[in-house]
Amino acid sequence: MSERQWAVGDEVSGFVLSEVSPLQEYKATGYLFRHIATQMEVYQVVNDDKELFFSYVFRTLPNNDAGVAHILEHCCLAGSKKYPVRDPFMTLLKGSTNTFMNAMTYPDRTMYPAASPLQKDFDNLFSVYTDAVFAPLLREETFQQEGVRMVCEGDVCHFEGVVYNEMLGGSADHDSIVGRNSVRSLFPDTPYAFDSGGDPEYIIQLNYQQFLAFYSKFYHPSNCKLFIYGDMSVGEKLQMLDSEYLRSYAKLNVDSLVPLSEPWKAPRKTSFTSPVEEGEAQGGDSVVLSWATCEASDPLSLITLSTLVDILLGNPGAPLYKALLDTKLGKDISPESGMSGDFREMPFTVGFKGIDSEKAEEAQTLILSSLKDIVDKGLDSSLIASSMKRSRFKQQEIPGGFPNGFRALNRSLKGWLVDRSPSATIVTAEPLQALEDALVANPRYFEEWIQQHLLDNPHRCLVTVKADSEHEKRQMATIEKYAQAQAQALGKKGLKSLAQQNEHFVAFENEGDTVEDKQKVPYLKLEDLPSEIEPNIYEEHCIAGRKLYLKKMFCNKIAYADFAFQLEDLTERELLLMPLYIRLLQMTGIGDMEYPQVTNKLKSLTGDTNLYVEMGSSHEGPDKMLLVCRTRTLIEDFSEALTFLHSLFTEANVADLERLQAALINIKGDYVDNITYAAHSFASLSASSIFSTIQYEGEQLSGLDQWFFLENLHDEQLFLVAEEFKALQEKLNNRKRLILHLGCDEDLAPTLVPSYEKFVLLFDEKETIEAKLRSYEKVSQGITHAVELYRLPSTVSYSAYVLRTSKRGSDEQAAQVLLGQIITGNDLWEKVRAQGGAYGVSAHADVMEELFFFSSYRDPRIAGTLADFTNTLELYTTKEVDPSDIENALITTVGNDLRPLSPSQNSILSFRRILYNISDDFRTKRRNQLLGMKSEHLNEGAKALLAYAKTEDSFVVIAGLQLLETEKAKNPVLDRPSRRLPL
Repeated sequence: MSERQWAVGDEVSGFVLSEVSPLQEYKATGYLFRHIATQMEVYQVVNDDKELFFSYVFRTLPNNDAGVAHILEHCCLAGSKKYPVRDPFMTLLKGSTNTFMNAMTYPDRTMYPAASPLQKDFDNLFSVYTDAVFAPLLREETFQQEGVRMVCEGDVCHFEGVVYNEMLGGSADHDSIVGRNSVRSLFPDTPYAFDSGGDPEYIIQLNYQQFLAFYSKFYHPSNCKLFIYGDMSVGEKLQMLDSEYLRSYAKLNVDSLVPLSEPWKAPRKTSFTSPVEEGEAQGGDSVVLSWATCEASDPLSLITLSTLVDILLGNPGAPLYKALLDTKLGKDISPESGMSGDFREMPFTVGFKGIDSEKAEEAQTLILSSLKDIVDKGLDSSLIASSMKRSRFKQQEIPGGFPNGFRALNRSLKGWLVDRSPSATIVTAEPLQALEDALVANPRYFEEWIQQHLLDNPHRCLVTVKADSEHEKRQMATIEKYAQAQAQALGKKGLKSLAQQNEHFVAFENEGDTVEDKQKVPYLKLEDLPSEIEPNIYEEHCIAGRKLYLKKMFCNKIAYADFAFQLEDLTERELLLMPLYIRLLQMTGIGDMEYPQVTNKLKSLTGDTNLYVEMGSSHEGPDKMLLVCRTRTLIEDFSEALTFLHSLFTEANVADLERLQAALINIKGDYVDNITYAAHSFASLSASSIFSTIQYEGEQLSGLDQWFFLENLHDEQLFLVAEEFKALQEKLNNRKRLILHLGCDEDLAPTLVPSYEKFVLLFDEKETIEAKLRSYEKVSQGITHAVELYRLPSTVSYSAYVLRTSKRGSDEQAAQVLLGQIITGNDLWEKVRAQGGAYGVSAHADVMEELFFFSSYRDPRIAGTLADFTNTLELYTTKEVDPSDIENALITTVGNDLRPLSPSQNSILSFRRILYNISDDFRTKRRNQLLGMKSEHLNEGAKALLAYAKTEDSFVVIAGLQLLETEKAKNPVLDRPSRRLPL
């Protein structure tokens, strides 16, 4: 850090320091600089965090649904003055150790965030991003590729483009339609009334000149905010900004502040439709009630509403959630229920999914009466206490997932975006204390907030989304009608010009970047990376006859207990029921303690508790099948929390038919909610299931097979299931099943380990389990070429193609690992995304499962994408791979180990490495194999993959019915029946 003593009023490189603020919560100091000429603001949070972070932020307000902000977000990172390659974003990604790198369009802003633990890499990212936002090339061909273009074949015209295809996929998702319109309907007189991501019916109307005009208006330094975070010198980027970019600008008054909506005098209602297959619309509607509440820039209002959402809707036992479920009016509450801080005024939404839209008024009455009942009776003080304690826990815990800088940025923007200081909203401790003080001063603070901002607030809208089998037809008819109108308007001469333009575009796509331009993009070198792996250091103990693996590290007085029950002896039926059993454990009572009390108790004792099935192949050991429990607690709660978890596993009311039915509805709802966003993952899991017993069982427990199994479990079968669950509970109550791991502060281990031992001793001691040898017909026994087609309401596809790799630990498999990295960022990106129009594509080798995965996401093609997968492998059997491409792939692959880990992440990573025998020696050998790869090794790796494909491969597609029908003619393997997903 810089040793200069900074003071308000100091000037440096054309900037003036306008604010210095201590940020104890981040162990940091915040410095707010303002560029004198343009008034651009730079907020730098300086501390000792090694994960360096920055983000450019522009307020970008839409005035229609054409999605220009979204398209511009894609195009800015597609070539700039200093880095004129067509995709510096992807080019940089190939040789970076970044821990976060993105571009993000919000309803009222566009952000360009990135993070890295290496200063040199951070500098590279900063340079490329800065040039991208202030000096983008914005080529018309880029607009056509990333946004939209019209293509005509004869007299039939259609539209293509990455964002266009992405939003076609998004517009087919029922819950997304609910979420978007529940907010848009609340703010009809503001830019929030428009979809910043874009509606396909309006994206096609956007032209290149409008696109450029939007950039000129909003991408000006006067409308820009830059956030920088981490261990670096104060003001170190200001000189570069001023000398290379800002000096050429003068101040511009940009009208980009979102106005407050005009308060309503009476509630309103509106309705929309969503796509569904013919004959499947009954009972598939959603009805939600949304309110405009308070400004997100008020820290107390923000934490009040977020805490209230946790109290009212945090789990199926929460008072409002339970009250609505108990009415049986819908299958579940809408997953869009809750609040959002991404708008100037925070919306609060709650309602039903799986309801008849004719019951919308009844739903509204029930929601309002449930809220009134909660206000009249008062909230249980223990619910409030548990939620507040959880908030304090979050403050104490060292977080993981997103970079700390990204969290700090999002908090700061709550105030910064409405022209307050970023320091006004970046901290959470003070608002939390203010909330606690408010509750002491007025124990009915929450009830009065509900009364004022919900019950007495006329600014609310009843939104109905009806599943309609004609929805997609109407959408596509509108798009086709517009295309033909455009074609007629162009006439023969115009169509000829359009054809020439498209020929030019195809030539641009195929042209590639020059070597000279590629060399302008900054990369890391292998010597910039640490030469050794970070070892997994742990101790092995024996407590109550069971192995405990202890990892000592700084945890800020929080204990991370991860323990697993071995399931290798379960029958196929028991395994199929395990996901439902786990869900029920989290949704039922214990003895005389009812479910809401159980969830509240668990919330008061733990920061979080997760149950799930973990399975996979071990290195030089048997496959693992485990029920894992992950919990984190304050030190003072550790012993009591473990005792309570023992009660959950051994005494939970697993035969409660009402709770069992609720759990079944809940878990099926998760599949429906997640399928659109994770369809490529479901396709990959399904495609892998033919290759081994463990992969097949993975599909059975968490894939589409599990979904179909759950869908066929009817209420009349639940009595039998309840009896099976009682037997399963007794079967699992065996300490000999347990494998344990603990992550904690070194000085606290002597206190915590004895508590862990007492926990183990609470379980019965029974016979040692013996793994069953299970075999399945679906698992390949030789030559197998599997193809499975599934359908859902969509105009795009999600495909997965899976092959075997070479043996784990072999040089050939190491080459295949590197090959996946190289072709994802090069050939597949060009063919499937840039040329094919898919939103996403990837290839990777799973080292432990010895499988190679291809997948595409929101893809307008199927047959062409499959051909691209196989043709790319063919190409690499002989292609001379550029050494720089190999080095970049090595940097990215090896650099994955540099990602800073939170204590929670460190703990579970240590546990998984132990479970699957992934030793430091194995990791070192793999790293050395990767570092030794040459072009000829990649050629041999590709040949081996193709050889495996000749005997065994698997292709799974999830797509809309019309697209499946269209693609049949392009590849005969697609000419087969498809199975409808149970949406």
